[in-house]
Amino acid sequence: MKYKHIIWDWNGTLVNDLTLCVDLLNVSLEKRGLPLISENIYKQKFLFPIKKFYETVGFDFSKENFESTNEEFHSGYEANFKKLALQPYAVETISSFKNLGITQSILSATTQRKLNTQVNFFEIYRFFDNVVGISNTPSGYGKEFEGKELLRSVNISLKDTIIIGDSMLDFNVSKALGIDCALVSNGHNNIERLQATGSMTFANIQSFADWILEKTR
Repeated sequence: MKYKHIIWDWNGTLVNDLTLCVDLLNVSLEKRGLPLISENIYKQKFLFPIKKFYETVGFDFSKENFESTNEEFHSGYEANFKKLALQPYAVETISSFKNLGITQSILSATTQRKLNTQVNFFEIYRFFDNVVGISNTPSGYGKEFEGKELLRSVNISLKDTIIIGDSMLDFNVSKALGIDCALVSNGHNNIERLQATGSMTFANIQSFADWILEKTR
């Protein structure tokens, strides 16, 4: 079996939240009299750090506080989260991987408390050996830091581990962790940006699952 440990991103990869994120961003843009953006433009521009992304779509943080603007988004997300669905074929995939004995983890830039709540809401916690969000620690403890802590806690070699995500952040995290990366284009970045990383790129989770399962035969 090629991979013994699959690390899943959460937002955009397992949970289908692209439309909600674009809608909430447009609410904030309209409130400030700024041009609205489409999902296609969002996928072309979305990046981390989020502050830089906001600036690319028109926010001016010399005139307002970024933290307050960011909280505006997160408040709207929490209020609407239960309207979301998982990505197509997500449950079937993580279930089949578990049955194969593959260790599975979630690694997310969402805070740990919120991530636990969201994963529990979809009743999929049982499929994962680890669910890792951003801890309530001083700034600087981001996804790369939490990923290194995760890998130290799992007794599986780096060459047997792959991260599956939907954005340039996931690719950058894979490089920092020294593990393989696969990307799906039905999340927050478009396929052109993902393919430019040189990573294996798939249209959706089902295509990724087919590729993984082919390697188990």
